[in-house]
Amino acid sequence: MKNITKYFALVCVALGMASCVQDLNTTPIDPNSSTSFNADRMFTKCYSCMAVIGQSGPGEDSDVEDMDAGMSGFYRTIWYCNDLTTDEAFWIWDDDESRGLPTTNWTGSSGMIKGIYTRLNLNIKYCNHYLTYGPKETDEDKYRLAEVRWIRAFHYFYLMDLFLYAPFVTTESSEYPNYIPRHELYKWLVDELKELEVELPAQRLQPYRVGKAAAQLLLARIYLNADVYNKFNPNWTAGNTWSKAYDEATALISDNPQHALVTTPITTDSGFVYTAYQQLFMGDNDRPEIMKEAIFQIYQDGLYTQSHAGGNFLVAGPRYGGMNAWGIEAEWHALRTSPTLIDKFLKIENIDRATAEAMIYDEYQMPEQLDDDRAIFCSYGMNTPKKQNFILKGDMQMGKDECIYNSWAGLKFTGVYSTASLPKLSTRRSKDWADTDIPMLRLAEAYMIQAEALFRKGDKGGALNIINNTIRARANADPLLSLDEEGLLDEWSREFWFEGRRRMDLIRFGRFFGAAPEMYRFHWEGRMGKADMPPAVNSPFFVSGTPEYMNWFPIPDEDKRSNPNFKTDVEGDAQNEFAAQGGDGYVY
Repeated sequence: MKNITKYFALVCVALGMASCVQDLNTTPIDPNSSTSFNADRMFTKCYSCMAVIGQSGPGEDSDVEDMDAGMSGFYRTIWYCNDLTTDEAFWIWDDDESRGLPTTNWTGSSGMIKGIYTRLNLNIKYCNHYLTYGPKETDEDKYRLAEVRWIRAFHYFYLMDLFLYAPFVTTESSEYPNYIPRHELYKWLVDELKELEVELPAQRLQPYRVGKAAAQLLLARIYLNADVYNKFNPNWTAGNTWSKAYDEATALISDNPQHALVTTPITTDSGFVYTAYQQLFMGDNDRPEIMKEAIFQIYQDGLYTQSHAGGNFLVAGPRYGGMNAWGIEAEWHALRTSPTLIDKFLKIENIDRATAEAMIYDEYQMPEQLDDDRAIFCSYGMNTPKKQNFILKGDMQMGKDECIYNSWAGLKFTGVYSTASLPKLSTRRSKDWADTDIPMLRLAEAYMIQAEALFRKGDKGGALNIINNTIRARANADPLLSLDEEGLLDEWSREFWFEGRRRMDLIRFGRFFGAAPEMYRFHWEGRMGKADMPPAVNSPFFVSGTPEYMNWFPIPDEDKRSNPNFKTDVEGDAQNEFAAQGGDGYVY
């Protein structure tokens, strides 16, 4: 594939191994050459490629070419595609990605789509290189091989979730890769993860490495979304994996007593309280008592993993000078919630937007006002430049700083340490880079999977019990009196907002895109920031309904044109109704 650099200097990132943390000056190697293979460094690279953008500084020398280096990292590309396309978030900078993704104007030449496609395939290449040349003698060797296989599977999951077809390679090769449809990738992933449940260590060997629980949770997630991935599988029966999703999530919870939800708040000597939920997203979320909820957490450090594409963009992105201290000095005043996300917390309390305008609170006060520890929002202008409060107008005009006030600030991620007597007294390793790790997989998802699987099977009482007594209880939120499909989807959002997964949940519930525009009108406000319906500008699809193919992203045009296997493989898939339209429904 084009746009993937051939030679890389390996970046050693801490995986609980202090000796690796400071070894940033390593020798460039050719990942296709076994003569220069260094097992320790390559194993570390397979993890670190999810934490940093490349071989050196935060805004340069990205492993992915032809896009803004600061946007090219694993997590930021995933987050943009999965959250900026939905009803949760806006990024008001006037760049192509901030403008195109929320307004449904993306194509096979869109930079962020090329970026995530390239990043995922590149990281798979690293994994295949290690699996080809890595040692296989000792128990540690075998665990490392299993962990790298899991990392590769994790990347293939995102390829399956984001695209209708994916290039599929499991060995070192200089040939053009073949493409397989997502239902074939689904089958491979299920088989691979079942094997890894046996081959991964029962408990992770170090805090940032994965164990058996990571295979169980990823498999449970895949089972939950199986109907989406098998829509064009002629042999598929819808609804036949709900029980499997439930069983896998249940096994994860019962097999891994070392993992548990964080439920204990911290009260500092000054009387300041950091809730259990809040601690998951703070600058010291690497504390052992917090890591017990993490099934897979990406290491972030203000000194050694500086990147605009990691957790730092979620800390600095929504901040404006004059807000409560957030642990670092970087402030971008760019990221804002949508009013539709705030609605999910308001409606539980029977609060309408007009009433909410009088709610002038910061992120430490708002959870108590909305009776939910997860409502970490700020509507208070404090000492921001215009000293005006944030409202719920919803009109986000790209490139205009004043629009930062048009919805509440989502301040879930912070660089403040839970050991800080007050936020302004927080420890920090760097003034511009947060230490806040990225919780990619956490135990709360297993409970939500249990609940949804029971709901789909008709046991609404069982689903409600899990949500009330586990998820909402931890958040100090009032129990729900009943549960319908919309309420279940809203609970996913309340628990996981801004964690880079909203698009997946909307698609599974049939709420992302489709032919009937009225079904999705609530969603358009979130994506376009227009309080008046219908939006008259920015998208060609509102009147006629959004085509089904917008439920996945287009294969980048360059790969379609340069790889002769794309056309051949797609035309060979008899079930693909989009073959005449370029394979994935997008014209190029």
